[in-house]
Amino acid sequence: MHFIHIIFKFILVASTILFLNNCGGGSSSGGGEPPEETQLYGITIDAKPLDYTQYGLPPLTDSEFNALSLDDQYKVAVKLYATLFYGSSFDELNTSIHSGLFISQTQEKFDQENDPAELASVEDHLLNYKGWGTGEIMAPMIARLFHLSPGKEYLNRWAAYILTQTILFSPAYELDTVYNTDAVTVYNSLVLDLDDDLSLQWITFKHMITDENWRRFRSPEDNGREMLEIFLMDFNDAHVPLAAKALKNWMLDKESNTLVITLNENTEPITDLFQGTTIINGTDFYSALVLQPEFLTTVSRRLVDIYFPNHTEAEKNNIVAQIVSSNPTSWTGLLKQIIYSKEYLLDSEKTRTFEESFFPIAKTLDWHPHQYSFMNIYRNLDKMHQSTMRYKLGRKTEVPLDSQSFAWFHKTIRENIMINYETNTSFESWDDGWSLTNIYQSLPAEADTKEKVADYIVHTLFIPLIGRDATSAEMQFFQDMIDEDKYNSTTFQNFRWISLIGNDDPQDDLKERGYFAAMVLDYISRLSAIYSFDKKE
Repeated sequence: MHFIHIIFKFILVASTILFLNNCGGGSSSGGGEPPEETQLYGITIDAKPLDYTQYGLPPLTDSEFNALSLDDQYKVAVKLYATLFYGSSFDELNTSIHSGLFISQTQEKFDQENDPAELASVEDHLLNYKGWGTGEIMAPMIARLFHLSPGKEYLNRWAAYILTQTILFSPAYELDTVYNTDAVTVYNSLVLDLDDDLSLQWITFKHMITDENWRRFRSPEDNGREMLEIFLMDFNDAHVPLAAKALKNWMLDKESNTLVITLNENTEPITDLFQGTTIINGTDFYSALVLQPEFLTTVSRRLVDIYFPNHTEAEKNNIVAQIVSSNPTSWTGLLKQIIYSKEYLLDSEKTRTFEESFFPIAKTLDWHPHQYSFMNIYRNLDKMHQSTMRYKLGRKTEVPLDSQSFAWFHKTIRENIMINYETNTSFESWDDGWSLTNIYQSLPAEADTKEKVADYIVHTLFIPLIGRDATSAEMQFFQDMIDEDKYNSTTFQNFRWISLIGNDDPQDDLKERGYFAAMVLDYISRLSAIYSFDKKE
C-alpha cells in the first residue's frame, strides 16, 4: 500500500477518535448533559435515533393493527416477521397477536440489546460451517442471521445484509479487481458502524474512501460519476469532469490493487458541482456529496424501490418525501421507518426475496443446519440470480422470476427446507432438516381424534408460514388424504395408513404426524404466498 495512503487513513482514523473522545461522540456516558454534536469534515458523526412517533412515514400502530380482521392480522404479522428474516411457532405468533400489542411487542423485541455472550457464541459457532471459494465467506453471513435471536444487534446485522445487496454498498465480488474478502470487510464495517450508532452520512463517507469502494469503481472519472449517480441520482455528464478533477490524485494502483492518493492534488476551487459549495480535493468531494439535500432523498428512494416495487412513481415520491421530512440519521432507522409503516404493511405487494422466504420458514419449523447447509444455499442463490453481494450494481430491485431463477428459488425452499425432515433427533453434522418426531410432539387436549389432529397440524402450519388459514376445500383435501374410506386403488390412492394418534407405539404417532406435516408443507411450498407479499384486501 502506498505510504501516503497509509498516512491519510491514519490521520482520518486518529482525527475521528480524537473528535469522539473530546466531544462526546461514540458511546454515550450516563448522566449529565447530552454530548455536543460531533462533526468531522462537516459531517455529523453520531446518529440521532428517532422515536416511532417521530417517523414522517406513519407506522402501523397497535390500535390500527387490532382494528384489522383476524385474517388480515395474520397476513400483516407474517409479512412483518418475514421482512425481518424472522419466524415463530403458531402459538407464539397467536399469543402476540391476541395480546393487543403485536406491533409494539415486535418493535421492543428487535430494539432490545442482544446478549453479548450470545453474540460471541454465535461468532464461535460460525466457525463450524464449511464452504469453499467465495462460499466460505458468504455462508457464515447467512448463518449468522439464522442463529441470532431478535435484538438491536441482530437488526443491525440484518440492515447491513440488506444494504450490501443494494447498489449503495454492494461489494461486487463479481469484478476481477474485487477480492472475496472485500465482502466481509464491507459487511463487517457496516455492522460495527451500526453498532456504534454512527450516522448514515458518516458511514457512507467512510465507505467512499475505502479500497473496497475503489476496487468497484476504479478511476477518478468512474468513481466520481458512480458516486454522483448512486447517492444523488445526478446523471449530469457535465458534472463528471468536475468530480474527476477533485479526485485527480486518487487512483487504484494496478499492481497492488489498492487505493493510492498521490501528492498532485487539485488546487483550483470547484464551484459548479455542488450548489453553494466550493470543493478542491477528493475529501471535499465525498464529504460535500453526503451533505447534499439530495443525498437523503436518493438513498431513501433506493430502499423505497425495493420495498414498494409496484407503487407508481408518484406514490414512491410521496413515500420518500414523508421519510425525508423526519430527517432519519441512521441506516437502521431508515429501514425501520419503511418496514413498520402502514404503507408497507398494508398496501405494498412484492415478490419475497429468497431470504424473506427461507428464514421465517426455517425458524418456524426449527430447522437444523449441518456444516454445509448454508454453503448449499449460497450456491443456489447464484442459480436463482439472487447472489449475496456479488453484483456491481447490487441486486435488482425486483426479484428475478424467469423460469430458471424461480425454479431454483422453489427447489431450494421446498427440497432444502420444507420437506427436508431429519429422522434422528441427534442432528448429526452430515444431516440437516426439521425433526420428524419433534415437530408435533405435543398436542392440545382437544385434538383427540385423527381428524382433529390433522386440522390442528394444517392450521398451525398454514398461518405462521403464509399468514392465512387453509380454506375449507384445502382442509377437506388433507382430511381425504388420510381417510381410509376415501381410498380407491383406481381413482384415489391416498395415505390411509397415517393414523396421527392412537398407534400402539407412541413413537409411531410422532413419526406419522411428521409425515403428515411434510405432506402439508409440500403443498404449501407450491402456494404463491410463500414467494410473495400481498397488500391487505
